[in-house]
Parts: sequence; C-alpha cells; structure tokens
Amino acid sequence: MAYKQIDYSLYLVTDNTLVPPNATFLGQVEKALEGGVTIVQLREKEADTGDFITLARQVKQLTEQFGVPLIINDRLDVAQAVDAEGVHVGQDDMPLATARQILGHTKIIGVSVNTIEEARAAIEGGADYLGIGAVWDTSTKKLTKKTLGIDGVKDILGSMSPSIPTVAIGGVKLENSKELLTGSKTESGVALSGLAIVSAIMAAADPTDICKKLCSVIRESLALPDPAQTKVNYAVQFAREATKAVGIVGPMVHHITNYVVINDNANATLAVGASPIMSTNKQELEDLAAVNGAMVLNMGTLSDPDIMIAAAHVNLRHGNPVVLDPVGGGATAFRRRMVARFLNECQLTVLKGNSGEILSIAGRGGRSRGVDSVGDNGGESNAALAVKELAIKYKCVVAMTGPIDYVSDGEQVLAIENGDPLLAAITGSGCMVTSIVGCYTAANRHDYFHATVAAILAVTVASELATERPDVRGPGTFRAALIDGLYQVAQDPSLIIKRARVRSIAI
Repeated sequence: MAYKQIDYSLYLVTDNTLVPPNATFLGQVEKALEGGVTIVQLREKEADTGDFITLARQVKQLTEQFGVPLIINDRLDVAQAVDAEGVHVGQDDMPLATARQILGHTKIIGVSVNTIEEARAAIEGGADYLGIGAVWDTSTKKLTKKTLGIDGVKDILGSMSPSIPTVAIGGVKLENSKELLTGSKTESGVALSGLAIVSAIMAAADPTDICKKLCSVIRESLALPDPAQTKVNYAVQFAREATKAVGIVGPMVHHITNYVVINDNANATLAVGASPIMSTNKQELEDLAAVNGAMVLNMGTLSDPDIMIAAAHVNLRHGNPVVLDPVGGGATAFRRRMVARFLNECQLTVLKGNSGEILSIAGRGGRSRGVDSVGDNGGESNAALAVKELAIKYKCVVAMTGPIDYVSDGEQVLAIENGDPLLAAITGSGCMVTSIVGCYTAANRHDYFHATVAAILAVTVASELATERPDVRGPGTFRAALIDGLYQVAQDPSLIIKRARVRSIAI
C-alpha cells in the first residue's frame, strides 16, 4: 500500500453535527491534528457528492500539512476524486473485494467488524486494518448490532490470524481509554493499534488539549515509543534508503554555482552517484531542465542573478526541485536584495545556508564576514525558530548548517550533531552540502524534508570518516578525504545508521 507504516494510535472520525457553536468543522479537525491525531476518516453520510468532494479537498489540505493519511468513509468516488489515502467500509457498504478491485493495492482499506466471523472474513479478504465496535453505546451512529464491551473486543483480537492493525470505536473517550486499551489486550500479547474517536474530539471545547491527553494515555497503555524518537528513527532509516536511491536513479544535477567550488562540488556530486553539469548559459536552460533531476543555485560569486532566477522558473515548470544557497546573503545590501528576489520571485524547494545567512533572512540575528558566518546562532531555540518560521513563510524546506545543523519543513525541526570541525576549515564545505542536497532531493522527490536531512547526514558522516584516516593531517588532506568519505557512504549507506546523531526539537 502507499502508506506502509501507518500510525493508527489516535484515529479521528469526523462528524460535522458535533461541532460546538463557537467553532468550525475545519477548525476542529486542524486543532485535533495539532494535538496529535495520526489518521483522519472523513465521514459525511448525508452530504451530496459535490459538497463531499469540496470538503474532502479542504480536509486533505490539512492532513497533508501534518503528514497524516486521509480516509474517506464508504465513498470510493470521493476518495478517488481527492486522491485520499484510502477508504473505510462497513458491513453494509461496498464489499471489500469490490473496493479493492477498484482502488488497487496502493490504497488503504479498513473494514468495520462486530464479530469474530466478520473479522476473519475481512482479514482473509485483504483488509489493511479493522475498526472493531461498537464498544459501548454511542450517539454518533444508530447501532444495529450489539455493543461489544471490552471483553468482546478482546475476543475478536484473540481470534485474529494473522494479526493486522485494529482500532476500537464506539463510545470511546478519555475517561475509558486506558481501561479499554489495557483490558482488551490478549494473553498472547495481541493489542489494539489505537482508538477511533468521534464525539470526544469533534465536540470538544479544546480538541488540541484532549488529543494530547489521549495520545499520552495511548502511548503509555500500548508502550509506544516516544514520538520524538520515532521521528528520529524514521529520518535515519530514510537517509539510508535515500542514499541508495541516489545511486540507483543517478540524477543529473544542474549547478549555477560560485567559481571557487565548481570542481569540488562536481566531484562530490559524482561521489554520491549523481551527475553534475555546471552551466550558466541561458540558451540551454530549457533543454537541461527537461532532463534535470534538480537545480542548485549558489550565490557565492553572484554575477548574473537574472539567469539564476530564470533557471529556477524553468526547472519548477518541469517539476524539478530548486535548491538555493544564499551565500553571504546578509553581508551586503546587494546580496540582501538578491535573496529577497529569490524568495519572492521563486518557489524554492530547499533554502540551505549557514547560520549567519539563515538567521539574517529570518530576522533573528546572524553575522557575516564576507561570505562566512561569524558568531553563534543565538541558542538552539533561536536557531530552531529561524528554520521553522522561514519554512512556514516560504513554503519550503529550510536547512541551517553549522556545528549543529537544523532542518525544518515548518512542522518539525530536526537537529543533526554529526560533522567534524575541519569542515569549517576548508572553502566551500557548505556549498558542497548544497550540491548533495540537490542530489538527494532529485532522487527522493516524494519527501524533500527527509531527503535534505539525509543529504546533510551524508556529508557530515563523510567528514567524520575522512578525519579518521591516518593520512589526514589538516585541511588540505581533509578536502580530498571528504570526497572519499562521500563515496564510502554512497557505497555503504549503513554507515549513516551506525553514526547518525539526530534529535527532534519540540518548538
């Protein structure tokens, strides 16, 4: 399926009739997502098709912002119209086999079950998860079958072979959630994957608060890993696979970069398995964009910004990621104007700079001497806020490199603590990172945020490998060894798994 690893722990089922008078439907959904909802089912039994599709598109914009799957209740036509991640069907809705035939195996299909027999049939039919219920009486749906209670849920869990993800629904609220989760766990250790909740969230005066409390109970009851650690684990695992992807795809990465670093950036691009082209000829931008994997723009020796902006536009038109390195962006009035042009005239995919550049653009300090960053980043909170605020404002991934690197997509911030101090002792190491970000985003277009994290990990891990060599005695020998280190990482991506030092920052 499209979402191989679904977090079913807090499953919101919507009901627009429950929204408090002083709130809105979309507002309640957004606040629930802010509180930690991990999957959303849009249930609109009475809505006309056109209205349902319109609402589904609005909800999908929210779920996409939070990286959460959207499930449509019953209506396959609506799910297809908005490209939802899946559907949920009841026993009286479209048969599972028909739904699977229509949607294929890339979409999630959940099935409501009330008996052991229904659960077994759904599992044999290829359901991706089960909604077990109703557990208790509920006012959100007219019940035609008996309520199960905790023991009934436990009986169904105990009968499952093989075991698939399950959520319990019906009368579930904060006050009974822990009892349900712990009491339904079978002697063999089979447990619910999560709770599907309607009124306790949709009717809440503060959905964010209630969802945070529910998440805490669910994590504790199911012994789930800390969400921050889950984010870190995913990012590191992604980095390994993203590194493999660069070698498999072998994307061409077009650079308009500064003259000082052209050779090193080209060699670094080759080392990770991509193909560099260094062209500033306006006449071939269109032809190159048609075959490019990514466009890297570097302001180091800023001679013709119009060509760079034209390159950004043509590559975006072809669907290629555009990565900007605002070298010395805060150093002179001219460079500040040029950064503003890029940010306002182009839709960047990734903005990657050093602390002086990013903090200056964010209005959070930042000092430069020429194109070099000087001073500190004002503390971790300041650094994290800078990348997050810029990511939100310009709708792109923002990365700030330094002794600790910070990356944000506007929702989360990850800190990377890898890297050897010698990176700061050679010219263009930050520019090299930008080139590798271009390589990784080109080959991993489904997730630019994690591709950027992966690229930074590749370079910083490579720097550590380089300084461990006995022949590296200073900046000169380190420069060559760094290229070798990138090649080592490309050939053995498990080196990232072994060495990554990544943290998730809550802010």
